[in-house]
Amino acid sequence: MYERKVWVNRQSEHPARRKLTPTGNDGEYDVSRSEGIIMEDGDAFDADTMNDLERRVAAGFTELDPTGAGGGDVTVQPYTCEKKNGVYALVGNGAVGRCKIPASWAAGDSFTVNGAAVPAYCGADAVDGDTIVKGRWVLFFYDGTQLNFNGGGGLSTTKLALATATEDNVLAGNKFYAGSKTIKDGTLTLTGNVTADKMLEGSSGYADDAHSIVAGRMPNRGSWGATLSPGGVATVPSGYHDGSGQVTARPLRFLDLGVGQNFNVAAVFSDYRSLTVDNFVVYSVSSAHTGNSAWHHIERMNKSYNAASGKFNCSVVLGEYSDAYGGPTNYAYASVGVKIVY
Repeated sequence: MYERKVWVNRQSEHPARRKLTPTGNDGEYDVSRSEGIIMEDGDAFDADTMNDLERRVAAGFTELDPTGAGGGDVTVQPYTCEKKNGVYALVGNGAVGRCKIPASWAAGDSFTVNGAAVPAYCGADAVDGDTIVKGRWVLFFYDGTQLNFNGGGGLSTTKLALATATEDNVLAGNKFYAGSKTIKDGTLTLTGNVTADKMLEGSSGYADDAHSIVAGRMPNRGSWGATLSPGGVATVPSGYHDGSGQVTARPLRFLDLGVGQNFNVAAVFSDYRSLTVDNFVVYSVSSAHTGNSAWHHIERMNKSYNAASGKFNCSVVLGEYSDAYGGPTNYAYASVGVKIVY
């Protein structure tokens, strides 16, 4: 860039006044300034000042004319351009040139300038069909090693071709470019109906709003299982089960309490507090009775169990029937055989 200099005039009280001093020779004087008060020295007209001017002018020309063509070649110069076998051949002189493109661009095309192969760019990208268009005039800068074309800016077709989005994977209501300079409209809609309670804990996803993520709250039960005692019930918890859990029933176990009417279960069964009256099974009834009879039957059976004390009671009343009278003639309390089923 040319360095502009601001020149400053000399300013004094008497700018035109000079002093004549005789030299001793007849009619000969030395002339010196006698300007009075000097307000501004100004720029000297000497070798240093003029050489600095030459330096600044040369630097400006070097920037405009890096190839050293000199003269009018630093302005925009016409170049000829022909295309043959995929090569655009430019012929001409000057750092700044213009030419008319003779043929359409194709992938793999290249450039030469005065017979020398050179790379060609438009901004940060290699030139392509956006810059090199048949019948169009182009401007370029040539520094002896590369061509730099002026471009209109924006994404090139080459870069747009790298974008692979399609309408069905861009949300509806959004516009985009991909593959070409034609604007497109997204058509993708979210229609999911998943809710947090139907999604596993630690998972997340989207249902019908692309800007609102759903965090799962369904408990992960894994291989939940249960073991049931006879007659027991297990409530299956809600949530996800991985399929390996099992509900198993313990095999029936028996403890024979013997024969009697009153039993102290706490003395023989440590887990007596977990029992209910349904755990006691009567497996035999004493046939003792009084009087003569043809046969007897169970008139009543009463069972009770106190889980706090471990006491089990069972009273069985036998009724006796007579052949002669056809009705009950006697009653007796019988002993029973009892087992705990657990």
